[in-house]
Amino acid sequence: MGIVATSHSANLAAEFLRQAPTIDPSQYTASRSAEIASSILSPSPPYYANSVIDPITGDALEYRHLIKGDDRDKWLAAAAKEIGRLAQGLPSAKVSGTDTIHFIPHTSVPSHKAATYLRIVSKVRPEKEDENRIRFTCGGNRIIYNGKVSTPTSDITTAKILLNSVISTPNARFMTIDIKDFYLNTPMAEFEYMRIPTSAIPDIIMEQYKLHNLVHNGSVMVEIRKGMYGLPQAGIIAHERLVAHLAKSGYHPCKHTPGLFRHDTRPVAFSLVVDDFGVKYIGREHAEHLLACLESLYSCTTEWPGERYLGMTLKWDYTARTVDLSMPGYIAKALLKFQESPTVRPQDAPHAWTAPVYGKRAL
Repeated sequence: MGIVATSHSANLAAEFLRQAPTIDPSQYTASRSAEIASSILSPSPPYYANSVIDPITGDALEYRHLIKGDDRDKWLAAAAKEIGRLAQGLPSAKVSGTDTIHFIPHTSVPSHKAATYLRIVSKVRPEKEDENRIRFTCGGNRIIYNGKVSTPTSDITTAKILLNSVISTPNARFMTIDIKDFYLNTPMAEFEYMRIPTSAIPDIIMEQYKLHNLVHNGSVMVEIRKGMYGLPQAGIIAHERLVAHLAKSGYHPCKHTPGLFRHDTRPVAFSLVVDDFGVKYIGREHAEHLLACLESLYSCTTEWPGERYLGMTLKWDYTARTVDLSMPGYIAKALLKFQESPTVRPQDAPHAWTAPVYGKRAL
């Protein structure tokens, strides 16, 4: 049995065109395009991860813009939680720390090390308890690391073949597992260093960690003691630690397919992309064995219906042995982001197509 893939994005595009008013195309402006796209995206599906897009201009908004807007307090609170999570916690927000970073005087940086810069990633995650999400990442291009940095990972083809295998195998089911703070819990043999501008640090963090005396040239220095997003070595050291841990319970990577794992005796196989597991299993007890293995070292979240994986929404029909793949909101969001006005006449190809006249000699 093959995968039956339906294009939900195409349906959204059709809905976009359906909502277009019957007016002269010359009057159909980019602002009207944004208005319709915004109406389709609102409310956002609960499983859709949004970048922070200005609903009028379609521009991607960065942290420095967000803390000047109407939701300033929410984004500052999100940044405070992120720093607390990376450092030694934020008790007022009930956030536990991972000891990934430690604030230090700028004079404590070793002479053979160069401090890198901070990059802030902002996201809206409607499915999370805190919708406004901030992630602090390192400028990896400033880090000098001489070891291996490439990480074996599953590609989209491997993931789709695994989905096909699920519906092709009697009694097989699919679920997903996500490791929380995957990179942040990996110790590093050699520490790295990063400057955080005071403009990116909320007042509550400045006070709790008493950072005013550590400010130098408008920034505070941190020592990175565990893997952190953006570090070139973060992926490989986290992956190697995970693979070694899985091997203790009988899970090993397939020899010729990167990112695909199997158990020695249990009917379990999974594709792995960074910290996202797409798990095929026969018998729930076997999937629970994998979960118990992971939870002995990591904090994990699960989605037993297996309806979301790698940005795809999956609709399973195990009786009919089909799975529909879709990406809700993709087309409407792209139209809004790029301020594209839809054509009055639907066009399913990337460019206009002229039908060939067979038998006619080309001039």
